[in-house]
Amino acid sequence: MLAAQLPSWANSDNLQWIALGVIAAMVVLMFLVFRFVRKMTMKLILFGIFAIIGLIAWTQRTDLEDCAKTCDCKVLGFEVKIPKDKIPADATADCLVAT
Repeated sequence: MLAAQLPSWANSDNLQWIALGVIAAMVVLMFLVFRFVRKMTMKLILFGIFAIIGLIAWTQRTDLEDCAKTCDCKVLGFEVKIPKDKIPADATADCLVAT
């Protein structure tokens, strides 16, 4: 079975910064919706969608901080490579052998 792969630049460090960018963009979009959308139902729907996207980005970002120790880094189900110089000293033996 073929699986989709992330591009080579999508390592754990880059994805943490991308997640922060997504969170910041969602905060800006939530402010714009709150300020300029007139209908309350549309305001609530858009606000909720942007809040959910921001929460997903936040949880994925926090997962990436800890995954280098176990060599099991995934973002929304996609495998993420860890650069060899970013593997911590207390990583599991399987992680060190696999790279």
